[in-house]
Amino acid sequence: MFDNLPLPLVTIITVVFNGEKYLEQTIQSVINQNYDNVEYVIIDGGSTDGTVDIIRKYEDKIDYWVSEPDSGLYDAMNKGIKLATGELIGLINSDDIYNDGTVSKVTNQYVNPQKLRFVIISGAIFRTDSQGNIKIRLYTSHKSLEEQIEWRMPLHHPATFVSCDVYKTIGAFNTKYKIAGDYDFIYRAFHSRKVKFLIVDDFLTSMRLGGLSEEGIMSIWIKAKENFQVRKDNISLVKNFLIFLFVLLVNGIKQIVKPLLSDPLLSTYYRYRHKRD
Repeated sequence: MFDNLPLPLVTIITVVFNGEKYLEQTIQSVINQNYDNVEYVIIDGGSTDGTVDIIRKYEDKIDYWVSEPDSGLYDAMNKGIKLATGELIGLINSDDIYNDGTVSKVTNQYVNPQKLRFVIISGAIFRTDSQGNIKIRLYTSHKSLEEQIEWRMPLHHPATFVSCDVYKTIGAFNTKYKIAGDYDFIYRAFHSRKVKFLIVDDFLTSMRLGGLSEEGIMSIWIKAKENFQVRKDNISLVKNFLIFLFVLLVNGIKQIVKPLLSDPLLSTYYRYRHKRD
């Protein structure tokens, strides 16, 4: 695939706290990738369940791990990024998994036709239930990135890989955010005009339904407020406020209606929301 080119080192970071239920599946999805140059880092926030025992079970496959208190998700991610030595860095949550061949697909995009210093590579994801059954397919595209960047996070974070030079140039995650740190990072990268975005036309990650940004009305409110802060220096106050109100209204209605919809209807909705080129 790479001819005589050396395989670029890819750092994978998993952040976890009391994640014994699914962590082993996540670890296996990383160490079983068909790519030979992966650095694996696990940052545990001082778990009190069986998480550390699972990490120790795979210690010979993990390049670095630590278990200590942190200040939250984005603080833990930043710890991992500081430790990373790879050219590309991927973040996979402790209840999600990489699909087969994900790292190879990403690195193939990275080296063809040539490596770029400032690049973010992303792809599609499956949303699955707690048993891993696929419920929703979410796509991404350059078109959706440009259309959605002012409204919400346009990429699927667990299916996104970032070159180390991007983090060095625009910074890592802003720890003042509870939910919107990934949106803030992608927003800054997009508006820097230094970063090239590449899309892998494949499903890179299986991401379980639920999570911090999907926990109810309070999370919707916090996310809307934080997204407002992310945009405030780049668009007018009036436009930003109108987006804030619209998104708050739509997500509030969605919170009420979503439990009433069947899986096929939900899939249709998400296909429209994450429409392809």
